[in-house]
Amino acid sequence: MNINPVLLKELKVRMRGWRAAAMIALYLLILAAVAVFIIYTTYMNPYSSTVDPQASVGSYTVLAIFQFILILFIVPALTAGAISGEREKQTLDLVLCTRLRPISIILGKLFASLSQIILLIAASLPVFSTVFLFGGISMMEILQLFGFYAVTALTIGTIGIYFSVSLKRTTAATVLTYGVVAFMTLGSIFITVLYLGMVYNMSYDKFFPLLYINPIAGFSSLLSGQFGSSANFLPGFGSANAAAKGLLEPWQVNILFDIGLSVLLAALSAYKINPVRKGIAVLWKRKK
Repeated sequence: MNINPVLLKELKVRMRGWRAAAMIALYLLILAAVAVFIIYTTYMNPYSSTVDPQASVGSYTVLAIFQFILILFIVPALTAGAISGEREKQTLDLVLCTRLRPISIILGKLFASLSQIILLIAASLPVFSTVFLFGGISMMEILQLFGFYAVTALTIGTIGIYFSVSLKRTTAATVLTYGVVAFMTLGSIFITVLYLGMVYNMSYDKFFPLLYINPIAGFSSLLSGQFGSSANFLPGFGSANAAAKGLLEPWQVNILFDIGLSVLLAALSAYKINPVRKGIAVLWKRKK
């Protein structure tokens, strides 16, 4: 099986040494501590003589939120310097001189940058399996959650790669990546609440279309759907009737949007980094 050379090289560099193992061990230690604390408090509850399935829901929710926040905060830092870092080290031209296609370089850098976060998510699966001690959560629901994680990480990663290709400095690419993620998460909620407050006086009971791009809205829709409840903690988050009407759930629409955005940004990044395009542009300027 042929492995992308850029991905293979980056994986060897990133996984060499003790830092990768230490990061995984520390992360799993924190998750395990949270899970053990929830299990301990459940069994030590003097008012309950049976295993409460709600403990499983609580443990699952806490672990899911913790990992989701990890993705939102760490992925931009991992991907925003993938290409601009090569440019700053003056090694980008060497990479472009290889026989690899631009899209192969982009995908290799993208998945190499995401490899650490994907490894952390995969390594946390045994910790998530502790929720089966109480019942209430199925394996399919955990797989849905991990699939949502993967798509969200991929989308944020392609945003970081795009700005890394477009800008010369890693700092600027990182700031803009965090800015776009902040708009998709917090900015879209702020605009929704402001608009609904001015137009509908906060009496809007449907899912506001702008929130389909919001990972937080998709995440809350996924969890509420798994628990059989509705995510109506803010105006515009109403989604209880989507499945009953045969419509896609908000988290499913969010995944489709993320996949489309990822493909678009990966293609634009490959186009921008293509040395042939740059050479044609230089020749065109010289002719003028």
